[in-house]
Amino acid sequence: MESEKDPLAEYGLDAIDLRWTMKDIAAKRFRMVNQQHVEKLIELGLVERRDGVLYLTIAGQNTVWE
Repeated sequence: MESEKDPLAEYGLDAIDLRWTMKDIAAKRFRMVNQQHVEKLIELGLVERRDGVLYLTIAGQNTVWE
């Protein structure tokens, strides 16, 4: 993925942890999710909370699986 299109590119090595958090959300492993990462991912528009449950947005899905 090109860095201009990757919303996590600016986070360097932290991007790896953010991607794993998104994979945990996609797999519904909510106990393992780092809440600080969740807040950052929500700010970036990659994760959303619906009725208290975390979901990847379309942008989040594109980011984590590419």
